[in-house]
Parts: sequence; C-alpha cells; structure tokens
Amino acid sequence: MTPAPPWRWTIAAAALLVLVAGTAAPGLAAADHDDTAAAPPVPRLSVPDRLGPPQWGAWEVRHRPVAAAPAIFTAENWWYEPPSLGSVAVVAAGTDDYRLLASGWPARAGEDALLSPDGRTVALPNHLVETHTGRTRSLPSVDGTGDSMPAAWSPDGDLLALVGIDGGYAAQQDGVETYTVRRAVLAVSEVASGRLTTVADLRPDALAFGWLAAFAPDGRTLAYQAGDSVVVATVDGRTLHRFPVPPGTRLAGKGAWIPDGTGLTLVDQRRCCTGDAYAARWQLRVVSPNSGRDLPHAVLPEQAGLVALRLLGWAPDGAAVVARYRPEPGITVAGFDAPDGITNGAWTATDTDVVALDRQGAARTVLVGVDQAVHGIDVADQAIGSGLTHSGHLPPRGVGPRYRRYAVVAGTAGVLLVAGLAVGFTRRSRRRTATHSTAPAGSDTGPDPR
Repeated sequence: MTPAPPWRWTIAAAALLVLVAGTAAPGLAAADHDDTAAAPPVPRLSVPDRLGPPQWGAWEVRHRPVAAAPAIFTAENWWYEPPSLGSVAVVAAGTDDYRLLASGWPARAGEDALLSPDGRTVALPNHLVETHTGRTRSLPSVDGTGDSMPAAWSPDGDLLALVGIDGGYAAQQDGVETYTVRRAVLAVSEVASGRLTTVADLRPDALAFGWLAAFAPDGRTLAYQAGDSVVVATVDGRTLHRFPVPPGTRLAGKGAWIPDGTGLTLVDQRRCCTGDAYAARWQLRVVSPNSGRDLPHAVLPEQAGLVALRLLGWAPDGAAVVARYRPEPGITVAGFDAPDGITNGAWTATDTDVVALDRQGAARTVLVGVDQAVHGIDVADQAIGSGLTHSGHLPPRGVGPRYRRYAVVAGTAGVLLVAGLAVGFTRRSRRRTATHSTAPAGSDTGPDPR
C-alpha cells in the first residue's frame, strides 16, 4: 500500500485549524477586545420594575460595554459556588441586558458601589468603571490612606466625594476577626482631572456608607455625617454649618437634599414597638441645613419592619424614592454602629426593594427583586428624575454567554487534539505497513548495527 502523500495530511490539518479558528475566534475576541464602538446612543433612563439574578458567566462591562445603566445591584448568593460576593450587576438602559463588574471588594450597591447620575460610570472602592467604554480608572489616594471609598456623586457627575481609609482585621470580643477602620478622611475629587480637595477627618468608628454624604442641587455644597453631627460645607472644604443629631439619626442618603436645596432630609431609627417582628421603625424628616431645626415640610409616616431605609431621590410628583432593607427572620435589631454596616448580609434579607412614598405614606412600587436577587441597590439620579418605569426583562437561567464561549473553545481544542493524535497515529501505522510490505523476506528492517 502506498502511503498518502504528506500534502494531504497538511490539507487536513489546515482544515481543522480553520474550523477551530472560526469557532474560537469570537469568544477569544470577546475576552480581549474593548468594544467601545458597540455601545448604542444613550436612551432616556427608565427604571425596570423587577430585577433577577444575573447569569454565572454573563458578559462583563469591559467586554461588552453598555451606553448607560438605570440601576446597579448586588447580592451574595446569585451563584452558590462560587459566591457572587464582590460582583456588581449593571442593567443596560433600553435593553435590560445584564453586565457584571468585579469590584475587588465586598461592595454593596448604593453604599460603596455608586452609579453616576447619568448612569455612565460606576464608582467602586479604589476605581471607576465607565459603562459605555468598559475602561477602568484608579481613584486618587486621599491624604496617603490605603483605600479610596466612594461616598457621593455631585448632580452633574463632575465631582465625587471620597473617604480615604486605613484599617485592618482585628479580633473582637467574641474572637471573630472583623475589618476595623482606624483612620478616615473625607475629600472631593474632580472626576476628569483627579484633582483632590481634602474636606475633613471623620470618626473611623462612625462611618455608614450610603448614609454618609450628599451633594446639594447646586453641586457646590456637600452635607456629610461626622459622628453625631451633620456638617454642611463647600466642596473646597470650608465649613458653613454644623448641628448635632440624636443617636440613630443619619443623613437619609444620596437624595437627602430636597429638590430646591432649602431642606436636608434625615432618617431616624426608633427602637420600639413590642410585638413587631422587627422592633425598630424608621422616619424621614426635613430639617434646615443651617440649624438642623425641623422644617414645616411633610413628615412621612414611620416605616416598620425594616433593617434600614435609604433615600435615593425625589420623583417628579414629590414622592420620596427609598430603598427598603428587610431583616432575616428572628434577628435582633441592628444599628448604624453594627460591625460591617447596618445592612450586613448576616441579618439583611436579599429582597430589598425601591418604592416611592407619598406624603400620606402610601408606597408605590418602583422596583423589586425576584429569586432573592437584590441586597444592595442604586438607581441613577436621571432615572429617578424621569419618573419612567417599565416592565423589566429578566435574564435567562443557566450559564452565561461568556462561559459558554469558553466551553466551546475548550471543546473544540479537545477535538483538535484528538484529531491530531489520530492523524499522527494513522500516519505512523501506514508507514510501518508500507515498510514491511516492501522489505525482502527475512530481511532486518531495523537499524544497521554497523
């Protein structure tokens, strides 16, 4: 038998390589390509009325940018192995496609993972991510501290309040090691230039991200929590007013300033109400930013059964748009001084929702999570201000497209390996057969010992 000419094997191998390249290239390109041209024009931001767990292996923003996001959210249990702690879900405006961000920190949306007012940038611990390009930029270090934590965006998105922290893990009385902040410094950063202005040192034991700072509508005035006081300052660090607040009272959230800038909203936690499943209630009240005295503005009725209440902003009809955090069954009441924050997942359920509270206290649902999808939530200011909502499109179940691509690449590579081994084995077998069939009977076809 005559062995096949070598060129035939070359053609066969080349055909397999073309097949592999055609299958694998899209996945590999997706993994490496920063597709900045793929983001469509920015639609008017509308809030999806429901959110679901993103797929394990969903596209990351750096691989598949989106024009803008009306909302971001977090939870620890989207995928049980591996857990989703440290992942932030980004909801694409106009399509409700989901993207993922790796925060590098156990960040909670709305607390230390903050969506810019236009939904085009996410501030995370130590860095910014542009949703429309996928690009990442480092946040500046604040006064030599080790980590820079986002605290609040200005209304135009040009400024970002930061808290620089130094800390480490320390054993508590029960023997459990907990991250403890030893130093905290508040600053304001110009996003475009990175220029930083230090505002004040903060009490490291009294930080409550999400309830820490809020820009006034003019974008040049900042209110922040300093222990049991609220301070109103200019963005260049000049203190305008300071007033005390009772224990358990904080700035209500990023939407603390009322729309005309004449009032500042505080949130009070009142421990009370024997017989309630969770013995604490929450109330929003508006005070003078000059003195802290209550203003003759509608005081909303108390909200019961919540771990925490955070003010995101104001709807066009004047309703207060709030995030409501609910407790796990049977847990004790937590306060703002709780280790790892008041919304710690050990006692906070993953069914946080967003509602609009009118002056009579009626709650109009804005956004809910399904299948325990939402622990932390942030909604873009422009989405809140638009007053628009729509029926949210939930992601499909199962493994996401990024990991499916990787599986195809791995499978095709396996086919190529098996095919290559088969080709090599067949060629060697045919060569041996041809050699034996052409050798004289009794001849030694091995190497000549001489």
